[in-house]
Amino acid sequence: MENVKFDFLKPTIVFSIIGFFIPGFTVFGLIGTQYLLSLSGIECSISWKIIWSLTAIFAIFLPIIFANYIRNISKEKLKTLKTKLILFNLIEYVCIQSSFGSLFSNSNTLCYESDEQNGLELIFTAWLALPILVILSIMFNKISNSN
Repeated sequence: MENVKFDFLKPTIVFSIIGFFIPGFTVFGLIGTQYLLSLSGIECSISWKIIWSLTAIFAIFLPIIFANYIRNISKEKLKTLKTKLILFNLIEYVCIQSSFGSLFSNSNTLCYESDEQNGLELIFTAWLALPILVILSIMFNKISNSN
């Protein structure tokens, strides 16, 4: 394997700046996913529990998978690394946003109560995801540089 240099931090900071303004769009995606699960016959509160469980699992394992990928990257794969990093950041952003949402709300509140802020917690948890993405990129830089 060849020594490949790539700065993971710069694209992640750009993504974080954009990510500060897009949490509402990702909330629509999460609510849409819940709605699709409900249309398939799964009760609303169970749908949220499924979403939170799956996104928590993805939030934990996706960085491990990506770190293993960059440990074995070649110059040929380096051309698509920025695109893959942006895709990683987007998926990890939504996964962290969703899984943290379970800490600040509950499925019954999101489904059945109108407290005038249903889903607002998910916007704040998206903002919590941004520093985590930056920390992950710093770790990816260290992994990449250690090869």
